Amino acid sequence: MRVLAGRISYLLLTLLLFSSPWGCFYRVTLEPAVSFKMDPKEYQPLALLPLPAAPGPTDPGAELYPFLRDSLEKKGYTLVKEAEVSEALEEMKLNPLLLLSDRDSRIKVGERLKAKLLMIGTLPEYRVQKSHLGSQSFEAFDGESFTALLLPTYFRGSSQVHLILRIFESKKGDLVWAAEGTIKASSDSAGTYSQKLAARLLQSLPPVSPPSGK
Repeated sequence: MRVLAGRISYLLLTLLLFSSPWGCFYRVTLEPAVSFKMDPKEYQPLALLPLPAAPGPTDPGAELYPFLRDSLEKKGYTLVKEAEVSEALEEMKLNPLLLLSDRDSRIKVGERLKAKLLMIGTLPEYRVQKSHLGSQSFEAFDGESFTALLLPTYFRGSSQVHLILRIFESKKGDLVWAAEGTIKASSDSAGTYSQKLAARLLQSLPPVSPPSGK
């Protein structure tokens, strides 16, 4: 009876430990940024290109795109209309990944859109592990020996997103700013954490109009 009670107590403790609603933790790792050394007021408007779709059932690039536009507008950047950018890329049979490696095409897109800056974002990694219930083997000591117990276990979801943002000056097609980072979170809300990462990356991009006052 004592052995049975010990096993039940152990089972309850294990379930409590693995199903407790801990808070979500995340960690951001940033790579050295390429500094923007120009006066952004002299380089308007900016064309934000659509983010290429990452592997998976959803399109995280499309979900992140409105957040990037809103963040840039809050920094004072004048943006080319989204529809005009999509139309130009479709008619010229170009895509953001091709533009990363083709300087001449960047120049042509800039001329077509009358944009002085082009921002291209990419998501090299976008992984989501959903929360789920499973089982895990544990060893319990019954007073005489260890016994293997297969216990129901709650596995918390996780997310990992790697985002790169680049800005090119369209007249010569040169890279003038870049920021890159990775965020790892103990949550399967990858969309939320990709926005947190984007916000961190955009901190190094100077605003068009500096905040007034001290």
